[in-house]
This record gives sequence, C-alpha cells and structure tokens, in this order.
Amino acid sequence: MTTEIARANLDNYTIRLAHDDQKIQHARAGYDHWKKDNTFEQYWDIYTRERNESPWGINDKLLTWVLVRKDDPEGEIYAGCETYLRKGFIKRKESDIVENTYLYGIASVVTPKQHLRNGYATRLLSLLHHELSSLPSPYSSTTSDIPLHKALGSILWSDVGSTFYSRCSSSSERKGWVVRNSQNTQLIWKIVPPTETELPKGWEWIYLSDLPGIKSELSKSVKQNLEKMDTSNKSSFVHDPSSEGTMEFVPTKGTWQRPLIIDPEPVGIRYNPENGSEGKGEETIVLFSPKMINIGDRFLITYIHNLRSEQIPTLLNALDIIASQAGQKEGWIWDLPSIDSSEDLLEAWRSVGKEREVTFGRRNEIDGHLLGVAWYGDVDDEAELVEGQMWTWM
Repeated sequence: MTTEIARANLDNYTIRLAHDDQKIQHARAGYDHWKKDNTFEQYWDIYTRERNESPWGINDKLLTWVLVRKDDPEGEIYAGCETYLRKGFIKRKESDIVENTYLYGIASVVTPKQHLRNGYATRLLSLLHHELSSLPSPYSSTTSDIPLHKALGSILWSDVGSTFYSRCSSSSERKGWVVRNSQNTQLIWKIVPPTETELPKGWEWIYLSDLPGIKSELSKSVKQNLEKMDTSNKSSFVHDPSSEGTMEFVPTKGTWQRPLIIDPEPVGIRYNPENGSEGKGEETIVLFSPKMINIGDRFLITYIHNLRSEQIPTLLNALDIIASQAGQKEGWIWDLPSIDSSEDLLEAWRSVGKEREVTFGRRNEIDGHLLGVAWYGDVDDEAELVEGQMWTWM
C-alpha cells in the first residue's frame, strides 16, 4: 500500500486498549527499535514487570494503546503507545486555588516496521488525546472495563525532534505536544575521581526506602510554590512528586537493566542543616540514578530541591563517589531549576573548576528526549507546565 493511499484511508483505523496478543505485538515493535543489547525475552521481562509489579504500573496506571482497523479490532496493530497515569496540581487562570488533577505521560510510541511512514502513529496519537481528556470527540471513544481518569494535560518526551508530535493534534484548534526550548535545557559535567569516600557532616545518602517520606515533603513544597505563582494570564500545572512510583521510575528501571552498583544502591543525597554546620533552614534534596541506559549512559540527576550555590562543590565531590563506582564519566541534568535571586545555579556549577568541563544548552533535536506538553483545558488559555526535570521521564 502506498503512503498516499494509506493516508487517505486513515479513517478506517481506530484506537483501542490492547489485549494480550496486541501487547506482544507492541512489545515486538518496540524491541525492534529499542533492543539495545537485550534479547526479546529480557525486553519482555521488563515490559511485563512494569505492568505486574511496579508501583507506577499496577492497578491499570500503565496502559497499552494500539491503532487497529475498524473492521478488525482484535487483529493486527498498526501503531502503539503506552500511557502512565500521574497525579498533578493546577492553579487555573485568574484563580487563587491550587487543585488536584491528573496528567498522563505518553511513552513507547512505535509503528511496526512493515507499517512505517503511513501516518499511523499520527492517527493513534490524535485519537489518544480524546481518550485521556474531556475534549469533545468527533470519534467514538473506546469501550473498556477500565475506568479512565480524565486529565488536564499530558507530556511526551520526543527523540524525533520538536515538531512531529506537535502536529499530532486533537483538532485544528489545538496543537499536540509542544516543545518549549527554555524547558529543554541540559547541563553536562565531567565526573572526577573522588577525593573523599565519606560524606561530610550533615549529608547522607537517600535510598528507595526513604522516598515515601521525601515524596510527601516535596509534594507539599511543589504545591506551596504553585500557590505563590501569578496565574492572572494563564494556568500553571505541575506533576505531584507523591504520585505513585513516579520518583522511583528512573532509578528502579535502571537497576532492572543491570546489577546494583552497591547494595543498597543510593538514589539520592540530602543535606539536613540541623545535623550539619548551619543548624537551621530547609533541607536540600538531590535525587539521581547512577545508570539508566534508556536515557543515556551518564550519571543522571533526576530532581533538585533547595540546592544552594555554596553547596555545589560539596555536592559534586559526594556524587563523584557513586558516579565513579558506576563507571560514569559524565553527569547530566535537565531543566536546571533556578535558585536564590542573588546567584544563578548554572554559574555556580561552572565555577567549581575547569576539570569539570561544564557545558550548558538546549538538548539535541534528535535523541534529545525533548519534553513536549499537551494542554486539554480552555483552548484560549496558554497554560504552562511549571517544570520538566528528569524524574517525570518515562
């Protein structure tokens, strides 16, 4: 079938939640694209483990969607993707109230290689917006026994550039997933051999078992920050760090792909001023993953909270310990958060020494994991996702 004929007949295709055989088709198509050095059995093990064991996947929080022919809904798939249900907060335009909401993460968008370049992925994603939201739909929604929470927005990390997914829209009035350059920055620095193997006073490692309490603390902080934001011109929304499994996602999947660096393996570091030299103030929290090959073979900082410029030399020396044990040569941060008005975090990072070889800029157009955001609220509201740190990647 030629591309022209296929595109002319896209109305013959519809979206549905995948049954078991269609999940296998989706996984095999994904394996063809993202196999790395794994066998299909290894790839399938992680695929099923996410859905059956992970806190972010069980209870239908992770769903597989496929594009099928209307006259053969149980049969062959022509494109597929995954959706991750996450909690979020929103402060609506001209409102003083922060409300709870839902967001979706879109991942593993793939077309079986025999069906490439026929518009199937675009069709799938255009229909998906209506399934995930309360947008008026010109299509018949999929029927399912799974209750779907309606969201006010969704995100998608693009490795195929900044424009393709923006064209996957729900209607002519809206764009799909829009990439904002200011939110797609990266900081890369060189790991050096550690000068110390023990943490300074007041600093301690964070482990997976510590995250429930930390997530609650970060959730309160995120909500408070949103309450302070001016939304007189547009709505602002953000992921809720307490959303089940979201903060654990990157470090946990990293360990599924490889042996532990050490047992137990740290997933972050924090500074408690009451145990350190300062004696007061808010706790500093930095979460990370020593290795997660699906993102990139670097030491990954996934979340930064309340990091101050004067703490950066100590932080980097501490991270050298774990990063060197993991065999990493570079570290990586996305969407670097701002800190005190008196000093910029980037400049503080650059000042730690030439041997760190710090670089900063926009992430790569291809294979750069560019964050795209789709908004499902008022079409005249240019709503904005507040931040896009790496912890929300999926």
